[in-house]
Amino acid sequence: MTRREHLPEVLPAPPESGTEARPVPGDPGAARESVPGRRAVALVVGGLAVVLLPAVTLLLGLGAVPVHLLVWAAAWVVVAAAGWLLDQRTPRRWPGWALLAAVPPVVVDLLVGVPVAVALLVVGPALAWVAWRRCTEPALDLAELDVEVAFPVGTGRLRVGRDRVVMAQSTRAGGGHVDQALPLAELALAQPGQVDADAWWPLPGGTGVRVRRGPAVRLVAGRQQWLLPVADPRLVAAIARRRATAAWPQRTGPQTVEAWHALRSWAVARTKTFRDGRQTQAYPAFRALVGFAAAVLGSGLLATAVGRGLTDPGVWVVGVVLLVLGGGFAVWWLRVRARLEHAELHALPPHGPPWGDLRPDVAPLPGWRPWR
Repeated sequence: MTRREHLPEVLPAPPESGTEARPVPGDPGAARESVPGRRAVALVVGGLAVVLLPAVTLLLGLGAVPVHLLVWAAAWVVVAAAGWLLDQRTPRRWPGWALLAAVPPVVVDLLVGVPVAVALLVVGPALAWVAWRRCTEPALDLAELDVEVAFPVGTGRLRVGRDRVVMAQSTRAGGGHVDQALPLAELALAQPGQVDADAWWPLPGGTGVRVRRGPAVRLVAGRQQWLLPVADPRLVAAIARRRATAAWPQRTGPQTVEAWHALRSWAVARTKTFRDGRQTQAYPAFRALVGFAAAVLGSGLLATAVGRGLTDPGVWVVGVVLLVLGGGFAVWWLRVRARLEHAELHALPPHGPPWGDLRPDVAPLPGWRPWR
């Protein structure tokens, strides 16, 4: 592969050379400087959803709940609370932790005849959703935080985290779609601007983003480049620039084209499955949900066996198998997620040419105008 040759797997590529870009006056942006009490309100509402309400729900049937079930449900509330606290940088997952905290208390209350507890299955995740939205409400102070914030980009979402920016697109027929990411530690350009006419910005691998006429942001990191339509490009650029100053390096390997092929093939295989005889998109995260469900059920069976002094080996075997299976699914997902995140950073093979013209004073596509 020479300097100006892309592998067929990543084509079509944008033009190698752009045209002169004339800066124009842009929208000053409507984002506020800050959201008062952002973190405090999010923590209080999230704690209410994940800790307090499940505990109160469990106390509704306190007089009739066997001790072993009470301990079992309380243990899962603690697990969910610990997961929520450790997952503070990813607010979009908070409703899931609230649901995990809600299920065991609801099951216990239903067993002793307290049907009102079912409301927690809706109230808890809803409050966690409110906390999520409050924590990521658009404002310039998001640049100083390390929480993931998402911006709509057509049918997908641009997720700006502490160390990376992820372009999460909607899935396509046939499956095998892998999100793409830019390492913020390598960010060279975060340029707000506008597109004067509808255009198409290709992404490596035959995908792309339809750029409608209007505001957009241009992101360059390493050899990769994105041109994405967003409602407030100044806000996106400001957050990306500030977080890039404190981002941890993300790019390690692969060092050869062969290793890159192996990594991409593995990632594509993990995101393919078959439904109704047709190949379609797979969602590996569902294995984590299955794992938690199996672990909750298995631990519940073991708690019942201990509390009631059951000697039937079948109950013990099923409980242990479900618990181990649940733990295995959770560990499997953590390992797969880590490698998928690694693959997201390597949409381009090593030692290849840059993705379009990366110069800040040049338009990578006709019609691009940076803002002053």
